[in-house]
Amino acid sequence: MASDDSHLQNDVVSVHCINDSLGDDELRAVLSRLGDDKDKEVFGLVCKRWLRIQSTERKKLCARAGPHMLRKIAARFTRLHELDLSQSVSRSFYPGVTDSDLSVIATAFSCLRILNLQNCKGSFLYF
Repeated sequence: MASDDSHLQNDVVSVHCINDSLGDDELRAVLSRLGDDKDKEVFGLVCKRWLRIQSTERKKLCARAGPHMLRKIAARFTRLHELDLSQSVSRSFYPGVTDSDLSVIATAFSCLRILNLQNCKGSFLYF
């Protein structure tokens, strides 16, 4: 039995971390191959690096946010193409979208192509 223990002590165990082996481009390739949106969301739970990659690759987001939070969203999701601020008709307590919100959206989301404001309240909606 002692010979077995000495054998184990002499063996070098090599442990490789996936973060040491894969670069950002490879991780983006893995993320792009995930078909299910839920799997793509879970991808970001692995570590901060994976969350950063997931955030920069995200194209669509639904949110309820004022100007301060919209700036934070724009800083995190830099390649967002679609922002959904639409409201449920039953959620009338939400103050809606303001001119300040629209100003932040216009300046901070450089890749934005679609903005959904369905059922939103706000003075800008009345012509």
